[in-house]
Amino acid sequence: MLDDVLHRLRSSRLGRLDRGQVTQVRSASALFSGDYSGATTVGHEFAGTRLGLGVMHDLEGELVSLWGQTWRVPITGTPQLAADDDTIAFGIAAAGGIAHSLTLDAGVGIDGIGAALDGYLSATFVDHEEVVCAIEVMGSFTDVVLRTVGRPDHDGEALAEVIENETRFSFDDWHGTLVGFRYPDATSGATIPGLHLHAISDDRQSGGHVRMATTARVTASLWIDDLHIERDDRGQGESSGMIDFAALEGPLAGQPTS
Repeated sequence: MLDDVLHRLRSSRLGRLDRGQVTQVRSASALFSGDYSGATTVGHEFAGTRLGLGVMHDLEGELVSLWGQTWRVPITGTPQLAADDDTIAFGIAAAGGIAHSLTLDAGVGIDGIGAALDGYLSATFVDHEEVVCAIEVMGSFTDVVLRTVGRPDHDGEALAEVIENETRFSFDDWHGTLVGFRYPDATSGATIPGLHLHAISDDRQSGGHVRMATTARVTASLWIDDLHIERDDRGQGESSGMIDFAALEGPLAGQPTS
């Protein structure tokens, strides 16, 4: 059963507009608990979509997708175009809907982007706990840290253990696009709470999961979406509490980057 909070949308100006749809393959809890087997293909999840993110089967790279073109970012940090028949362990993709402009000032970090999203929803009488947002931020950034992961050391190794050995890439100045989703904070484990962003550079030479980024000069759009989760995990991965994704990310201070 999907999180009840994702089924509700309060009456609002946005509620009278055509919303898009977010499709998620596999529950977050199943992924975090170590199920990295192929759940679907790149083509099935991302073809014809506006934006998306995910992770390859067996953690063979983070995924980022723009307008149906999808890249995987292996441990080298250099994006590679993914084939439609490549299999993925987890994916989230957005399609359709009406874009809304989001104002982001210079000097805003990841927390600030999340706060701006919540502020926009609040101003339009939509509770951020009751909708899913897809977001795209394009332009110039500073103090960027991106990460990717490699294959687990053993079958069933939890994602928290894998992330302890993540590969990071730091950039003082970076130009490209951040894509991702803002899920409600309340979750039974089906979804990743809060803001989750992946990135691809304009020159397609860097990308991955966004650990840190500060806006310099950007434009941003968001879409208010409905959620559909496709499961092949046979009901596995449900938990009684919220996933502490921030704790899984781990600290940046004092840790080496590549």
